[in-house]
Amino acid sequence: MSASGYTRLSKKRALVLASLALALPLVVFVSMSLGVLPVNPIGLLYGLSSGQGIDPLAWAVIWHLRLPRALMALAAGAILAMAGVALQGSLRNPLVSPFTLGVSSGASFGAALAIVLGIGFVGTGTCLIIANAFVFALLATFMALGIARLRGMTPESVILAGIAVMYMFSAGVTLLQYVARQWELAELVYWLMGDLSKANWHRLDVAFLALLACIPLFKFAWDLNALMMGDDVAKSLGTDPAVTRTACAGLSALAVAAVVCMTGPIGFVGLMAPHLARLVVGADHRFLMPTSALLGALLLSTADLLARVVMMPLEIPVGVVTSFLGVPLFIHLLLRAGREIWR
Repeated sequence: MSASGYTRLSKKRALVLASLALALPLVVFVSMSLGVLPVNPIGLLYGLSSGQGIDPLAWAVIWHLRLPRALMALAAGAILAMAGVALQGSLRNPLVSPFTLGVSSGASFGAALAIVLGIGFVGTGTCLIIANAFVFALLATFMALGIARLRGMTPESVILAGIAVMYMFSAGVTLLQYVARQWELAELVYWLMGDLSKANWHRLDVAFLALLACIPLFKFAWDLNALMMGDDVAKSLGTDPAVTRTACAGLSALAVAAVVCMTGPIGFVGLMAPHLARLVVGADHRFLMPTSALLGALLLSTADLLARVVMMPLEIPVGVVTSFLGVPLFIHLLLRAGREIWR
């Protein structure tokens, strides 16, 4: 690439990042304005800047319900997207998502144990469900990575081990659904759909801590670029493929587990955001990671907004909306499977 071409590409990347960064607060502002209790956007803007002029009931709804939920969507979307980028790059597979390692099925099994049998590690009720989901999400990941290490941590071994673990825990969830009582089954099915309605400031603290766990992934940007050219080339450039894959998978699983245990499994964000980012900024992970994080946050925030307003006063689980948005992209990837996807 010529110097002028690289300069144009750099300007394009900077423009994309700036545009996405500006779009995020706009989506949060719209999310706070719309809902069963509508709030005048101008009045909301004035109230936020001056601290007065907003109806006390509307302010309570905004502060305790809508704002934590909007910020949770930003954090969860960014985490899922960054985990997707790291796993797709380290495993050299464009169809890998954060749930490929069994994080989702492990968390679902842990939640099912708490909901149906009341078995768990810490607390009762909601705390028990969250703790179980987190522990079993990490357990599933460690099992998948442990099996993969027996075969040298190749991309194929990691993916196949993750799929095996995923089906094992999915079978456990199915069994618990079969023996669950009616109200337990309804609660479990709703949890499995993925939902942000229970977001609050305490859970938001955990989500932002999980987001911090994703920051070390930026350190592996050059290593992921090298892995895209194959393990042999990566080794010649000083990258250890096994260490990079283990680190990326471990950090991604830790962050995703912290999110999934509070929101339930939310699919397709970790698959959609990296591909959309790759289309606009290319495959260089130095730019792909931040762009994917911003796109993931924007996608999940938009999906949650749609989930709240499309069928008001009813709310659709956000996992259902992201699945509807993700299916067309998945079909698009399938149709272009015979062509180069890492452009």
